[in-house]
Amino acid sequence: MQKKYILVINAGSSTLKFKVFNFDSLKTVKEGMIERIGLINSFITLNGKKEINEVETHEEAFKLMIEKLADIKDDVGLVGHRVVHGGEDFTEPILLDKKIMRKLRKYNKLAPLHNPVNLNCIKASDKYMKNVPDVAVFDTAFYRTLPDYAYIYAIPYRYYKKYNIRRYGFHGISHQYVAQETAKKLKKPLKNLNLITCHLGSGCSITAIKKGEAIDTSMGFTPLEGLVMSTRSGSIDPAIPLYLIRKLKMSEDDVNNLLNKRSGIFGLSGSMDMRELLIKAGYDVPNFKIKGRVTQKEKELAKLTLEIFIYNIKKYIGAYNIILNEVDALVFTAGIGERSAIVRRLILKGLPNLKTVVIPANEELMIARQAKEVIGNYV
Repeated sequence: MQKKYILVINAGSSTLKFKVFNFDSLKTVKEGMIERIGLINSFITLNGKKEINEVETHEEAFKLMIEKLADIKDDVGLVGHRVVHGGEDFTEPILLDKKIMRKLRKYNKLAPLHNPVNLNCIKASDKYMKNVPDVAVFDTAFYRTLPDYAYIYAIPYRYYKKYNIRRYGFHGISHQYVAQETAKKLKKPLKNLNLITCHLGSGCSITAIKKGEAIDTSMGFTPLEGLVMSTRSGSIDPAIPLYLIRKLKMSEDDVNNLLNKRSGIFGLSGSMDMRELLIKAGYDVPNFKIKGRVTQKEKELAKLTLEIFIYNIKKYIGAYNIILNEVDALVFTAGIGERSAIVRRLILKGLPNLKTVVIPANEELMIARQAKEVIGNYV
């Protein structure tokens, strides 16, 4: 009997986002998210309805999701998983088995917040969705086309050869999806297009795409490199962590936590939400308000933070504009990129006259497409 649905899992460090697609049409049937996994007041939202559930682990979250999808569970014929890091071994989506899973574990240390969670969800799928094939789709895979001069760092070459220290790039599923959708919108083959794609959300990255292939991207060995983000510092002088360890006697874990979770927009301004930052900086954000009065100091700090955020994005756009020589479109996606016309306007101010396109993020649809292709190859 032909199965009707594809279930897509997109798990973060404390979240599990899921979508169910019709197998043939790839239309969304159901969608939801479990948030605050392992924290107090965790909850599930399914098709817009919110319900409090105490969920300690991603396996528990997966089990809860399956319970909520009980009416269609037996008609799911394929599960697609976002896996953040595939390194140099996994540059295409792949049908998972025990051997592949063992090989994937070595990348846990390169993406410690995400890969272990991704693998735990795959294990849970094997447990609660028996005999349903699992396909992994990798965030890093889109960057397999980067030239060596773009991905190799200027440290002794042996560190790349022995320890695989190189630029990998992340958000690849998102960048690939919006590139394909932009080609449809412009009614041109992707292989004929040069694009600069901007994924601006809690995490932020920019990718240069030449003739449909990624040739450079802002994130590097880890997702910490590149743009200023919600809580990540982005690129800084590499000597700063050494200074913090030596001068301030901070531990490696302290520095890692500082740069990944306490820096960026939050570290500079105390605000984690771009809408809040914009209001504090004096902009009017429709349908969003903050409590209390904004002090002059808060306003000045918010304006500075916004200027730093915008300036860094402009630097990358400018560099990629030169590298590509000719740009068919500048593409915005993800929470900030899609929804904040103010931020887009500030980015575009003073830039060359580039055609701009806004594409809503849909990593799950991209995962469903690629997972379905893999299964087709194995049938």
